[in-house]
Amino acid sequence: MNIYAVVILSALLIEFILSRTADMLNIRHIKRELPEEFQGYYDQKRYQTSQEYTKEKSRFGQIIETMDLLILLVFWFSGGFNWLDSMLRQLNLSDILTGILFVAILGAAKFIIDLPFSIYSTFVIEEKYGFNKTTWKTFILDILKGMLLSLILGVPLLTGILAIFQYLGTFAWIVGWALVTVFTLVVQYIAPRWIMPIFNKFEPLEKHELYHKIKSFFDSVDYSISGVFVMDGSRRSRKSNAFFTGFGKNKRIVFFDTLVEQHNDEEILSILAHEVGHYKKKHILKSTIISILPHGFCLLSFVHFFIASGII
Repeated sequence: MNIYAVVILSALLIEFILSRTADMLNIRHIKRELPEEFQGYYDQKRYQTSQEYTKEKSRFGQIIETMDLLILLVFWFSGGFNWLDSMLRQLNLSDILTGILFVAILGAAKFIIDLPFSIYSTFVIEEKYGFNKTTWKTFILDILKGMLLSLILGVPLLTGILAIFQYLGTFAWIVGWALVTVFTLVVQYIAPRWIMPIFNKFEPLEKHELYHKIKSFFDSVDYSISGVFVMDGSRRSRKSNAFFTGFGKNKRIVFFDTLVEQHNDEEILSILAHEVGHYKKKHILKSTIISILPHGFCLLSFVHFFIASGII
């Protein structure tokens, strides 16, 4: 086993151990009893159900990630990556096209392996706790749209990365990191207007009374945003949620329609204040910078680059 394989294997195992340890600690601290501070404000039975749901989802996630790691290691140490690479090279295609097929086959295999887990999570666990509203039609359409989006965005990016590794030599990883960084930022910028509407409908909240309260709150904390939208989250789930997306001129806040329907204005504003706090404390900026720093790129993207390029 060469040094690259040792580094990658160590990174995979350390990340897995740390993540599973964090999950176990979180599960251990889940309590069925409603905290004393919330007595009289929150229903005891609903709280217990939420804790049971969190515990079941966490444990199910552990099973999925453990299976993924075991399958990866078995495929790796049984020579699967080298075998696939050899099979594809017999087609006498260009190195870049061979690399694209290599990644595409691995991606398709992972999709097939993960599909039963996704179905179980959506139609068994979510249904069990009364959250699921996803129909089979929506589920299948989401998959098809995701595949199409992967082709439109992923293939050009992968082509660029493979070309960089083929032609730029020693410092290819630096240029590759820069390409991935720019690509990620561009996608984040265009996502609110061009990508997210592929999966959901977004309606501006300007005509709603709640919008004026939100605008007043933003003015009071000196915070600007391009728009406030309501998303048809109820198409897939009864859960309530709100999130910020985009940056610059495309920065906006999105409420699930379930949130607007199930909570009063004061509750929604309190949720909004929590999210704005992340921006005021620069949590979003810090996490973005950390995710694109070279060390983050080396630990995460290098795993895929080295495997895809047949170094192992």
